[in-house]
Amino acid sequence: MGLRIGFVLFTGVFLLFFSAGLYNFLTDYEENRCNMTYMYMYPQLIRISLPVNVTAAYKKYGLYAYSEGKFIEKTREMKFTGIPVLFIPGNRGSPKQVRSLASVSLRKSLATRSPFHFDYFAIDLNEDLNALFGGFLEEQTKFVKICMSRILSLYREESQPSSIVLIGHSIGGVIAKGLFLEPGFDPSLVKIIITLATPHMPAILPDLYLAQYYEKVNNYWDNSPHLKEKINFLSIGGGPRDLLVRTNLTVTPHADISVVTSLIPEVWLSVDHLCILWCRELIIVIVRSLFDSVDLKTKQITDDVALRKDIFEYHFLERSGSKRFHSARYPSEVILYNNKMQHSWIPMVGSHMTWFEKYVDKTTHITVSLATAADTLAVLTENHENRDWIFACVVDTTVNRMRICKTATNLSGKAKISLTSKKKRKSALIDLSHLRMTGYSHVVIRTLPNSEEVKISLDLFKKRARTIEGSMDYLPSTVVLEENSWGALYYAVEMSSLQKIWQTYVFSISSKNCTSPDLAEVYVNVPWNHEGSKLLINGSSGLVPVFLHSSKPVGKDVGNVKVEFFLNHQCAYRIKLSRTFLPGISAVISKQGISVFTYVSVCLLLTLAYQIKSMKENLSCPLLHTAMPLAGKPYIVMQASAITTAIAQHFANYIPFIPSIDTRNNSGMIEMLVIPVALYLVAFCLTYIVGLGLIVGIVFQGQAYNGIILKFLSKFFFGLAWLSEYALSGAIKVPLVVSAFMMTVAYTACGGLAVCIGLGFYCFKMITLYEDFWEEIVYWPLRALKAKLKQRKDKSVEIPTFQIPSIDDISFHLTLLMLWTQVAIINVPSVLVWAKNYRYSSKLDPDPGYINCVILTICAGVLWQSEFPRTGLAGSKTVSHFVFTSAVLVMIFAQTSLYRLSTIITVNIALVTLHQIIAPWFTKEINEEDEPPELVGVPEEGVELKSQLAEIFQGTDLASNIDAPSSLVSEIKESKEDGQKNEDTGEKDGEITPSSDTSTSSFEQISEKEV
Repeated sequence: MGLRIGFVLFTGVFLLFFSAGLYNFLTDYEENRCNMTYMYMYPQLIRISLPVNVTAAYKKYGLYAYSEGKFIEKTREMKFTGIPVLFIPGNRGSPKQVRSLASVSLRKSLATRSPFHFDYFAIDLNEDLNALFGGFLEEQTKFVKICMSRILSLYREESQPSSIVLIGHSIGGVIAKGLFLEPGFDPSLVKIIITLATPHMPAILPDLYLAQYYEKVNNYWDNSPHLKEKINFLSIGGGPRDLLVRTNLTVTPHADISVVTSLIPEVWLSVDHLCILWCRELIIVIVRSLFDSVDLKTKQITDDVALRKDIFEYHFLERSGSKRFHSARYPSEVILYNNKMQHSWIPMVGSHMTWFEKYVDKTTHITVSLATAADTLAVLTENHENRDWIFACVVDTTVNRMRICKTATNLSGKAKISLTSKKKRKSALIDLSHLRMTGYSHVVIRTLPNSEEVKISLDLFKKRARTIEGSMDYLPSTVVLEENSWGALYYAVEMSSLQKIWQTYVFSISSKNCTSPDLAEVYVNVPWNHEGSKLLINGSSGLVPVFLHSSKPVGKDVGNVKVEFFLNHQCAYRIKLSRTFLPGISAVISKQGISVFTYVSVCLLLTLAYQIKSMKENLSCPLLHTAMPLAGKPYIVMQASAITTAIAQHFANYIPFIPSIDTRNNSGMIEMLVIPVALYLVAFCLTYIVGLGLIVGIVFQGQAYNGIILKFLSKFFFGLAWLSEYALSGAIKVPLVVSAFMMTVAYTACGGLAVCIGLGFYCFKMITLYEDFWEEIVYWPLRALKAKLKQRKDKSVEIPTFQIPSIDDISFHLTLLMLWTQVAIINVPSVLVWAKNYRYSSKLDPDPGYINCVILTICAGVLWQSEFPRTGLAGSKTVSHFVFTSAVLVMIFAQTSLYRLSTIITVNIALVTLHQIIAPWFTKEINEEDEPPELVGVPEEGVELKSQLAEIFQGTDLASNIDAPSSLVSEIKESKEDGQKNEDTGEKDGEITPSSDTSTSSFEQISEKEV
């Protein structure tokens, strides 16, 4: 017993760590620093009429056009002359969410007096839960296709657009991809797809329809590489603030660019799942990229796929200066010297240089000689507005004692805009070794006349000397830079050991001896997924978290994570690297936390398997809290699942019907073994606590629950409480009535609703079983008193001995109740969708939970009978082994595919039900002449405890102290007398003989675990 309690307490430690990590995941993220977008005129969505047959077939969906202020009337008249953009909302999304994109786009076209504009349309998908219920995705995709045809028909033939820009939020992005599978869909109608916080891989799969839709769409895009030759696909993730869609789910090989908002130039912010639709910084970047993608000749989206890709890369990855992209933004050759203008040529002396001017009155060139041992030049500018400003040339001319070059090669594209608090900043790293090999002699930084103060800082160094290995070995923290070289601008820390999502670190940066205000920029670069961040340290100290959204690809040379520091050259910096614990747990929870729900099912199935086996061997069903520590230890099921996974992966290519493995993306010992075991222990402790909570709730809140049920039923019985009680008691005695009602609900409404109704009745059933248990104990003194009174007249009447009633039924049904609860939870999205669409149809179609519900309903009608469970049945070991195998299959195939979990639980409940019905026919009955079955041996402390309790409740001792008023005798029910006659009160050698009553078992039959 001590070891079992110790194991439970051991799992409690994991639950505490899990809870701390979950709290950190839900609370520890950067504040929302996005600015709001505003409408400068009154916005309005105008419904666009659709053909009558379309409206009848899709009556809950709609198509809208966005307009503002004075343009509303023109939109009402269905006069469209711009470039169409179709917005597809996501889970619980509204067409109103198009406002920010449409309003900013309209404002830009008016402010720039653009010769073209964009017309924004939005789909109304009834705000369905289409990320959790896949039954409507097919019809929603068909409706979007119809809407695209309708949009094109709104334009005149001479100005009809050649394509429609698709913007999808959340699951709406998956619908945009699904359009290409529709029969008759013309892929040339789409040139640009932008998805915002779209899970291109599902986080969870509550139903089969959602799984099939994802599989079909992703398989099509995997096998259609030609689509990337015609379509530009941009996927944007929200970063750590998006708690609904993990960033790694927004990454897809189908996209040209998959990027996180925290890395997008001039955004550099993490946004949540809804903020991504109105974050002004991000919306402006999206609108700019769309405007740059327009061909000014045709006033439509350009047909040049490569140009469109360059535009998106410029705005979302590599913006170096200008807010606009154009093909001549950086001419390859630039004339630097013009004898008609005043020039100043300043050579750089030494390894560090800072040039500062409050007012630049003439063109100034700073020349950096390549005749140096340094191989890298770092440049940092403030208020430098020039587009073409950094060049490579051969200095071969002298003018007015100044060494100059007349023409130069433009290197401005290598620069990047930087974070800033007030002044605009740009930075660049120039590879001098490559320039020397190419034949250049100097690097030139040009500054045109400017009325504002300009500052340029230069730093020559060997990159190897400034690159530090961020290795910590097994230390909790280490100082990677004690103090930087005076005047140094750039340092980099390469973190080759950072490869997994649970590896989280934080850099602590502190400065001192600053001669100018502190300002340092930190750039975290993750090379394999365009993820990372840029942070500005504005002050004497700051923290920079470093983590991954997705693990490093195995077997691919994609480089290492690099953290780059652009420092204030007038400060002395100290940089310390430390490990962080809770963010690592949070990262694991973010990716694999849903597995805890699945592992709860594994614990319950293992417990059920043990209980079935015990009902055969010990003729009793141990309570969940007794059986689970014995049956639910992880080492057996983990080994079995690992072996089965290896076998399934080996034969998956040869046997087509083997389902996909939910753990297929895990690699390495920690992901395959350590994390699953830790999460399993969390689930074990959680199951144990929830089971205790159910028992406590039944004991202390049973009457309150009964009151709620009666109050609810009274609404259907004209407010008559007695009639409600009569109906409820009748349902308990004849559970087939409840089963029939559930079947009716499943057929006419929703299977998930029937399962939830069954869950409510199952809880009431458990309360009734508990009341019956205590009723047996409470009524025993009355039975003893009655026997004592009869003994005065008839000496042959024996005083009944006290017997603890059996808890087999409570133990058995508690496990099944918790399994039933999990099925109900999985079906909650279906119930919500049914309720949302009730005004359109009283029946949910398609209904993913219907078949499982029908099976559970039939099983409930049997299991809720009073004679179950039956012990000592033939075939119990076989059933137990099957349930154990099911637990192993759950670990392999149902960690995210929850619809499989629902099916596996249903199959096991059905098997247990069939076993309880059929097995008695094949079980050898014990004749009355046979000796009673030998009692199961128990430890000495169990016997001693039972003996003490038996002495306390010994019938003869208690009965001798009870008076026998005649008035009490008349109140004793005749049914109790009849029941008493069937009790066996014989004793042998001081032991209490097992009772022959099938509804109760003797105290001696209760095992130590139940005690």
